[in-house]
Amino acid sequence: TLRAAFGHAIGRAQWEQVARIKDVYGDLLFTAPIVAVNVAHPLLKEMLAELLRPGRKFTFLCGHDSNIASVNAALGVETYELPQAIEKKTPIGCKLVLEKWADDEGRLFVALNLVYQSPEQLRGLTMLNVGNPPVVFPLQINGLTPNADGLYVLDDLTARFQQAIDAYNEIPE
Repeated sequence: TLRAAFGHAIGRAQWEQVARIKDVYGDLLFTAPIVAVNVAHPLLKEMLAELLRPGRKFTFLCGHDSNIASVNAALGVETYELPQAIEKKTPIGCKLVLEKWADDEGRLFVALNLVYQSPEQLRGLTMLNVGNPPVVFPLQINGLTPNADGLYVLDDLTARFQQAIDAYNEIPE
């Protein structure tokens, strides 16, 4: 910890203050509405296509914290502060995970979560497994209501994706 803090002994609260600078910087660069729909546009189109691709079991798209920030802003994800994280918006190595679910009647739903390691897991280089799982934080989307299981109706979420994709075309030239 002393090496990372350039020889100064600082605690978790101080690390969180340092990380807040990164979070605010990311927000300024990537989450203004017009910027978010512009920056996230290609990724939103790809995510929507993968979400709707018949028979798709798994898709992995890799990006950066800027991608997560812009996609979340474009989709209207409510403001959040992540628990068990020093960086409250996009911790090191976080993943935006969309899981498609079907109920007994065949209706489709989507879970939208940020998944990340706690600082202790990162620092300790501990293997993630059933006994040592990552932190899973459900995201809330403005204007959409999740069901009792925290899942969004697939059609509602795809409409939100399309709304964000269409917003790109409304940006003045």
